[in-house]
Parts: sequence; C-alpha cells; structure tokens
Amino acid sequence: MSTETIIYTPYHSAIPSWSGYQYQGKVALNVVLDYMMRISPDEYESHSLELEWYEDFCILNGETYISIHQVKSYKAKGLSEYKEAIWNLLGKTLLKSCESCYLHSASDLDTEEEIKKGLLNLDPPPMPKPPKDPLKGPKIKTYSPRHYHDQVMAANAYEELFSKFSCYSYASSKRYCPLNELEDEIKQKIKSYYDHRGQNCTVVQIEAVYHYLLGEVDRHITRRHYDEQIDDATEIDFIPDRIWFTEIYQVLENNWEKPSDEYVILRLRNMFHSIWDSFSIDLHQKTIDEGTLERQEDIRKVEQYVSTLSSLSNSDFFTFCQIVTPNIHIPKADEDAFRNLIPEDGIGTLLYAFYEIKRELDVTNYRYVKKIQSINTSYLPTTLKLISNRYRSDDTIKSSIASSILSNAAIRNQLYEIEVMITDNINAKSLEEAAMKFTAIETDDGNPNDKVTKIKKIRMIDIDIAKGELNQ
Repeated sequence: MSTETIIYTPYHSAIPSWSGYQYQGKVALNVVLDYMMRISPDEYESHSLELEWYEDFCILNGETYISIHQVKSYKAKGLSEYKEAIWNLLGKTLLKSCESCYLHSASDLDTEEEIKKGLLNLDPPPMPKPPKDPLKGPKIKTYSPRHYHDQVMAANAYEELFSKFSCYSYASSKRYCPLNELEDEIKQKIKSYYDHRGQNCTVVQIEAVYHYLLGEVDRHITRRHYDEQIDDATEIDFIPDRIWFTEIYQVLENNWEKPSDEYVILRLRNMFHSIWDSFSIDLHQKTIDEGTLERQEDIRKVEQYVSTLSSLSNSDFFTFCQIVTPNIHIPKADEDAFRNLIPEDGIGTLLYAFYEIKRELDVTNYRYVKKIQSINTSYLPTTLKLISNRYRSDDTIKSSIASSILSNAAIRNQLYEIEVMITDNINAKSLEEAAMKFTAIETDDGNPNDKVTKIKKIRMIDIDIAKGELNQ
C-alpha cells in the first residue's frame, strides 16, 4: 500500500473564520498606524503589513519579520481558551526569530507573567487527529499547536520566547479592545498620526481616512478569502499578501474633505460587514444555546455568500445594495445612499434569509432560481421589512413600499427578471395589488412584456413561506 508524503508548513489561513475578519482587519490597521509613528517616512518603503499568511497578520521590514500577531475576537477570559493561540505564537517566533509576538483579544486577560506560569500548568494541546483516509488527505498541512509546543520545549526556549510575548496595549493602557471600541481606537490613532506629523485635520478628514484605510485592508482580506474558496484543498499558494506602508501613507496624505463616490461605497461596504459581523456572532451563539451545532454549516454557507459579495467591484456592490433594497430610489452613490441603502434591520432580514434557505444562491445575480412547471422562477432576497407604527396601518405601509418599488427606475432592468421578492414579514399576491390599496399607480398598457407591467406581477413572500417553496 503506497502512502503520500505529508509536508507540514507554518503558513496558514484563518480566513474561513469569516465572521472575525473585520475585527482582525481593524486590529491590523491599528497596529500599522502605531508602527508608522515609531519610524520615519523614509522607512515606509521597506515596511509592510502581511495578512493571513505566517500568522493572522505580521509586520515586516523587507523580508525580516519584526512582529507577529494572533487575533482572537471572542469574549472568553480563561487561559485555556487561548493556549493554542499562544503556543502558535511562541512556535512561530522560534522559527522566524522575530523581535516580538502579540496576542490581541476582545476581553481582558492575565498579565504576561501570569500567562507564562499558567500555560505550563495546562495540558499540552492535543495531537491532531490523523485523516480517516491518508491517501485522500491534503499533502500539505499547517503545523498544529501541538507541533509548536513540542518544538518550543525541545529547544528549551520557553523563557526566551516569553520575553518577546505581550498582550497588545490599546488606549489608556488597556490590554484588550472589544470590536465596538475599535473604530474609535483607530480614529484616535489617525488623529495622533496627524498630530505626530504636525498636521491639522478635521473630523471629516479623519472619517474619510478611516473608511479608505479600512477599504484597503478589506480588499486584501477579501481577495485572500476568495482565493481560499477556489484553490484546490490539496494545494497551498506560497505567495503572501502584503500591504506596503507607502500605500497606507498615500491614503493618510490625501485630502478627503470632498468625499467621492468611492468613499460612499466604502462606507456601504463597511456598514454591511459590520452588520454581518454582529449577526454572525448572534447566529453562532444561537446554535450553541439551542444545541443545533449542525447548523454551523448553514453559517459557513452565509459566510461564503458574504465573502463573494465582498469581492464585487465598487460598481457591482452598489448595484447589489440598490437591488436588495428595491423600495429606495437612489441612482448614484451619495450620502443619501449611505443612509438608506443599508438599513440595519433590513440587512439582518437579508442575512437571515441566506441562513434559512437551503437552495444555493446565485451570488452573481443575487437570487435563488427554481424551476416551476418547466419555467425558471427567480426569487430575490431583500431587506424589505414592514415596521408598524400607531399612525399608519400595515396595509398603508405595504402600499407605500410596493409603489416605491414600482417607481424605482434605477433598477427596473434587474427587477424585470424577478418573479418573487423574499421579505421579512410582507406578503402580497403582487406589487400591483399591494400598491393599489392606498396608492394610485399607472394602469397596464396591454403589453404583457412591458418591464413595468411585468414588475407589477412580482409576488412578495416572507421568509417562512420562502423556506416552504425553496427548501425542497
């Protein structure tokens, strides 16, 4: 019986844990801004941020690793929850002999000395389980925390390596930073950068720089995530993804007082990811609380949708926002687009539909397709949600939403291809029927192929009904 040689590598990707990517990207950006204030601008050309390669992220000078960083976004406080991450850091610091290694966490941990003592009192990380069929397993595997533990102990390097280990310090000397505080942390760091350079900055400039920098990091992480999905599982791409400090510097030195279309779309992207990040955490907790861990696969499915949508060009992402919020007529990227095209409750509805519906989403057209009586029927998941109030009845609000969709010329070509819209809690036999209850709309001109005529026939259904029709 022949066997394959398994090659172990220290290089890894945590990208499949998509829900934590935003926290990780923001942490990396915060660290880069810190480093840029410690060195002179002349050194920016040789320094870079490496994402999702040797570790969650690293800072390099040329090809020399200065620091490596492991990021944990969960709220756990016990050392046992972090032991594998710490052994990874120590082992990788041993292999690269870098100056320092840092653990970033969203909750407070013990001091470095307490961690050093406590780690040895814990059992070593478990040995990785061998594949059920070695011949079908990957030829290249990343080192496990147990590998790093054994290497560190064999080299008798524990004390030396811990002299390089720290929990990263944030504002007010805090040794942790929750996700909801990172945005303020970074904006304060941007202001500190301008103060350090002796430059004045406005709130508008800081806000714009923040979104452009986050967009720069997001582009790299999104590309890595997309590559991970399409690469063969038995291969590994030995090309690290790096952002040079000069790229960050160019953003910092630009005048963003007059926001561009690109800036607005970056804000839309960042808001979409922020909502997904919170939604993902809630979903994971829900599967734990309800004992439905098998639904983790459904969460991973949504993660894949989100990552693919994130890889869209700015123009295509803006079109996606227009289509899934079809009752808002915004033909171009402007401040109104940011305020209205990514409604937080509505994006939650969209993501929940992704989670509940088993049929595969066509992410290039943002719809589900089902053959009904030999005809392909397209279902569009949307952000539409009926929120009642004491002054307007449900039917009045439904009519307003339906008539707004019918009058939205900006996405008429896309809606022409849709037969059903998936909503949170709105049901109607057609947009026309819903709209005509309280709103006067144009009557049909007799041409069944006219775009407006066809769009009037679109049904609206809630997620439960959509599950009944599509989960078959």
